[in-house]
Amino acid sequence: MSRTRLVIASSYAAIVTITFVTIITIWAELAAPLKDWLKIFSGHHWTSKSVLSVLVYAVAAAVLYKVFPEPNDGRLRQALFLLLWSAVLGVIALTVFYTGHHFEFFS
Repeated sequence: MSRTRLVIASSYAAIVTITFVTIITIWAELAAPLKDWLKIFSGHHWTSKSVLSVLVYAVAAAVLYKVFPEPNDGRLRQALFLLLWSAVLGVIALTVFYTGHHFEFFS
């Protein structure tokens, strides 16, 4: 097992998971049926998002580990760079959404 390959696959799986959590969080706030389904799934919508995000990460990491070729330093650096920026963009997206939601920009 290549540790560098695992780090790269894990980074991209985290990017997929960050994207998933950002999208489902905003979507659930705008679509009551989705939020209700998330509540039914585990008792609370945040718990359901957490369980689903762990599943998304695990599946994506396993698949991406198998798919990626042998890594190099440039690919590792790129994966970590993209991970950092996807986290930043996810935080910005949720902050903007909840700020707009608070000030009732979204109906």
